[in-house]
Amino acid sequence: MTVAAPQMPLSASGRYILDARGRRVRLAGVNWYGAHEDDGVVSGLEHTGRHALAARIASLGFNSVRLPFSLWMTEQTTPVPDEYLGANPDLSGATPMQVYDACVESLTGAGLIVIPNCHTLDAGWCCADDDEQGLWFNHRWPAGKFFAAWQDLAARYRSNPLVAGLDIMNEPRRTRAGWRVLTPTWGSRPKTDLAAMYTAAGNLIHQASPDVLIICEGLGYAADLTGVARHPVRLERPGKVVYSLHDYSWFHPAGQPRQAYFEQMRASGGYLLDEGVAPLWIGEFGTDTRSLANFGRSSSPRAVWWNNVEDWLTEHDVDWCWWPLNPTQPRGTVPVTGQHRSRWGDPEPWGLLAPDWRGVANPAVLDILKAMIPPRTGPGVG
Repeated sequence: MTVAAPQMPLSASGRYILDARGRRVRLAGVNWYGAHEDDGVVSGLEHTGRHALAARIASLGFNSVRLPFSLWMTEQTTPVPDEYLGANPDLSGATPMQVYDACVESLTGAGLIVIPNCHTLDAGWCCADDDEQGLWFNHRWPAGKFFAAWQDLAARYRSNPLVAGLDIMNEPRRTRAGWRVLTPTWGSRPKTDLAAMYTAAGNLIHQASPDVLIICEGLGYAADLTGVARHPVRLERPGKVVYSLHDYSWFHPAGQPRQAYFEQMRASGGYLLDEGVAPLWIGEFGTDTRSLANFGRSSSPRAVWWNNVEDWLTEHDVDWCWWPLNPTQPRGTVPVTGQHRSRWGDPEPWGLLAPDWRGVANPAVLDILKAMIPPRTGPGVG
């Protein structure tokens, strides 16, 4: 069955994301990363044309792409090295922001919803406890610059309706800002209040682009949305708030029983769906795609987390975005500490694509994900 393309703009109604016709849109996408790291550019453009890659993502059945960036990237004027753009020679001489623009244009040109995400302030690999990226400011990046950058980005893509949601801040967590160690809060302590930050950012963004969804990640590396129950994000424009969790195996005890996993996820943020409060999007989740032992298709303790998350996403019909699409990595070091994480072209064991960026790394894994794409509930489904 062919699913009709969603009609923009999107909105939030109860637990669902709806299109302009009032039909449920289940975001089922992939993260394409790299623009937040050392060189400010996504990996893969040396292997494949961006238009072909966008068409490939759509042909695999995904409807959306989360596209991380750093504030540092948005300010760079030095062109991206040509070696990173070999399959896209028309981008020779382009700055990181111009390359990012070109990727957005290609993705939306293929009918994909694009969700920009401020992954870091400084350029580099994310995330670490000591990288000073856990809040929307540090002593190099004042909060005002964060808000201004989002307003500028919203205005930049206002005419492209498929840039339909903005993921405001990646994995809030305890961090250092100058000499102070600060812990994000939700609904208290104005200096570190995420709910207040999302409200301010969302209202400023809507001045520039009134139709975009404002995506709000939880505390503790985007693992905790318990504060929403008492302090929901309320914007001047209603129906535009989506909440986001991330989920990985290390967020859970080893060998966690299915029922305990379900209870943990409900308490962390799944209650928003159960109680019809707001849509919930798992903006990152993933594991090593090289072996089906990680996916419960053979007997392995490594599959416990996957079996749980697959069951929970399916049973609760949750929106999601796999980490990552990339089969190769960009150059990455941890901000502040300078710790080396990856060289350009290093293998990405969790990636969905083959190393040449043209094929699929593990077709069986792709089949598992594709089975999770169609929505089962909501207006217009069935």
